[in-house]
Amino acid sequence: MDNKILQVGLIGAGRIGKMHATNIANNFPEVKLKSIADPSIDKELIESLKIENCYTNPDKIINDDKIHAVIITSPTPTHINFIKKCAKNNKHIFCEKPIAFTVNKIIEVINIIEKENVFLQVGLNRRFDNHFQEMKKKLEDGSIGDIHTIHITNRDSSIPKFKFLRSSGGLLLDMSIHDFDMVQYLTGLNILEIFVNGNVFIEPDLKKIGDIDTATITLELENDIMCSIQNCRQTHYGYDQRIEIFGSEGSLFVDNNHENLCYLFTDKDTTRARLMNSFIERYKKSFISELNHFFECIHSGQKPIVGPRDILSAVQVAIAGQKSLEKNQPQKVIR
Repeated sequence: MDNKILQVGLIGAGRIGKMHATNIANNFPEVKLKSIADPSIDKELIESLKIENCYTNPDKIINDDKIHAVIITSPTPTHINFIKKCAKNNKHIFCEKPIAFTVNKIIEVINIIEKENVFLQVGLNRRFDNHFQEMKKKLEDGSIGDIHTIHITNRDSSIPKFKFLRSSGGLLLDMSIHDFDMVQYLTGLNILEIFVNGNVFIEPDLKKIGDIDTATITLELENDIMCSIQNCRQTHYGYDQRIEIFGSEGSLFVDNNHENLCYLFTDKDTTRARLMNSFIERYKKSFISELNHFFECIHSGQKPIVGPRDILSAVQVAIAGQKSLEKNQPQKVIR
C-alpha cells in the first residue's frame, strides 16, 4: 500500500473499542477512523473524535470500499462472523482476543485469512509492552542462564459486570489467556501440561455458569520449566500485574506500575502511590504500539508478528485448563 491516508472502521464501541478509537484519533494522523458500528450510539464519542459515520449495522463498514482495515472489539461470540465478512471483502483485520472459544473455529479463521490473503492481527497487547519486551531480550541474551521457574500474578482491579462475564468465555479464556501467551512468548517454548485449582469468592452467580473468579494455575513447559500463575477478577487495591523469572544465574522481575514513583518516608509511616487502576492505564503505551504495528504492516505488506496461530496456541492451553478444573487433575495440552 502507498502512503495515502489509511481509512479504518471500528466494530464494537465498548470500553476497549472506545480506547482504540481515542488512541487512533490522538496518535495516528496518517490514519482516519472513518466509521464506527455499535448497537448503542455514543454521540459524545462520535462528536469528540469527529467520526464521519456511525452505524448500528456493521455490514456498512465491511462493505465500504474506501475502508482498508477493520478493528473488531465487539463481544467474542461475534468475532468469527465479522472476520469472515471482512476477509471476503479484502479488509485487513485487527481483532481482540481470543477471536473464538474453540480450536476448530480458530483453524477455520486461519484458513479463510490465508485463502483471502489478508492480514489478521490479534490483540495480544502485552507482547508490545516495553517492560516485557526488555525481559524477553534479557532472556534471549542469557542474562539469567537457564530458566528454572516462572511466576505470574494477574489480578484485575474490579470484576466486570456479569453481562460481560457471561459471554467472555470464562476466566481461563478471557483473563488467563494473556498469561498463557506471555509464558510462551517470553520463553519461546510450548506449554505441555496444565493444572487449574479455582473457586468463586467474589461473584456467586459465576457458579451458575460453571465459571470461577480466582485461580491458582500450574504449568509445565518444554525443557521441564515450571510456571505458576495467580489470577483473580478483583483486588480492590488496583491492577496487580507482575512477572518473575528465576534462572540458573539470576532472576528477572517486572513489577507493577504505580500512579507515580514518589515514596514518603517518615518516623511514623512509609507510603507510596496506588497501583494503576486498570489494564487500560497499565498498558496504555502497548495498546498504541500494537496498533502502530498493525498500520505499519498494512503499509509495508509485512505480516503482523502476532496472529491467529498465536492465539490458537493459547486457546489450546485454556481448553486443557478447563478440563483440568472440571476433573481436578493435570491435563496435557492437545496441539
